[in-house]
Amino acid sequence: MPREPRRDEVLDAAARLFARDGYAATSVRALADEAGFTKAGLYYHVRGKEELLAAICAESIEAILQDVERAVVDGAEPAQQLAAIIDAHVRFFHQHPDRLTVLNQEMGRLSAPRRRKIVRLERRYLGLLRSVLERGMKSGALVRLDPTVSAFLLLSLVNGLSDWYDPKGRVGRDALIAHVQRITLRGLAA
Repeated sequence: MPREPRRDEVLDAAARLFARDGYAATSVRALADEAGFTKAGLYYHVRGKEELLAAICAESIEAILQDVERAVVDGAEPAQQLAAIIDAHVRFFHQHPDRLTVLNQEMGRLSAPRRRKIVRLERRYLGLLRSVLERGMKSGALVRLDPTVSAFLLLSLVNGLSDWYDPKGRVGRDALIAHVQRITLRGLAA
């Protein structure tokens, strides 16, 4: 069943505010104003602020994971799969910079049950990335390093884009993807 377009607008508005002002500093009134609703109208779409944060985090990691899993299933060599993972993650960031910022910076504000769901998804992503690295290292296509450390470093690199990269700046999406792939693969390729 397709998602309701207005709900996506609400999530985008919340992500903008949470990324700019922080989750704690964002009021429900500000969220309603940003989304173009009354407070009552906002509550038609969501039960509260934490539900918005949980939806932003879950839907962001689910979207990235779905693209990454598709990239890895195609049977390509590990280096090609690694390049495809970078491509998927950076494309999501470029399309939804506020959502990825919120996932990376505000997820810790979720209640424990909601946070556990996100952590499970993140672990699945980390495991998939680690398995690509392990296969590449075992085959000799990638330099033998600790695959867990390598996976965390790569995730830190792509998640850290929200700290400094401006999607409206002089380096476009495709150039950024190529840059991250080049640095990563030349640093790992045997």
